[in-house]
Amino acid sequence: MSVLRSHPEPLFRGTGDHWRRQYSRRSFLKLGAAVAVAGAVIYSGADQAATRLHDEHVRSRSSDRLSRVGYELGQRPWFLAWVGLAAIDAWVRSNALTRWGRANFEAMCVGLPILWTLQRALGADRPSADQPSPRWKPFATEHAASGHAFIGAVPWFNAARAAGLHRWRPLLLMGTTLSGWSRLNDRKHYLSQVWLGWFIAGQATNAVGYRGAANESGGDTAPDPKEPS
Repeated sequence: MSVLRSHPEPLFRGTGDHWRRQYSRRSFLKLGAAVAVAGAVIYSGADQAATRLHDEHVRSRSSDRLSRVGYELGQRPWFLAWVGLAAIDAWVRSNALTRWGRANFEAMCVGLPILWTLQRALGADRPSADQPSPRWKPFATEHAASGHAFIGAVPWFNAARAAGLHRWRPLLLMGTTLSGWSRLNDRKHYLSQVWLGWFIAGQATNAVGYRGAANESGGDTAPDPKEPS
């Protein structure tokens, strides 16, 4: 049900709690484990193998058309769309759409600093580079984690959290991989880079703890330990 706000609520309401959860010792340990998994994929040769197998057995005109959808859903202007919905939710009118948009905005606020840090600190080339290699080259490039995978996964993760145990939840969770897969299909990122962007999105939405209908009734918004984090 729509709610017309008589008193504006701060745009960054709860951001402090979100940051404390995102940047907690437990979250960093999980992030370290995710980076270790990415490293194993990279230095075992699985990254190049996954790219080669995808090119040979999956990529086609049909996959390219679907990939275009995933690519567009991971574009940077979506962040501005979530800012707009968050502002409407804070100062004008609150409904299911604006609360979902606000949750997407909040998740990106807490997740983007980690994404940007890993992109630059680890460094790596794209599969389409002149001398392609997924191996980390600290501060040399900024492709070690996929920004499209992150931006494209956040809305799907929040929608899946709002769905709870609804039968649509598995499809929504599948949607979290669409933008990341599009970068693999287009030879713009390796599997390890897609994995890191996707993982950070899951961790950020877990920190925000969006609950959809539960939030509307003032329910608990603590992160679900069963969600990716």
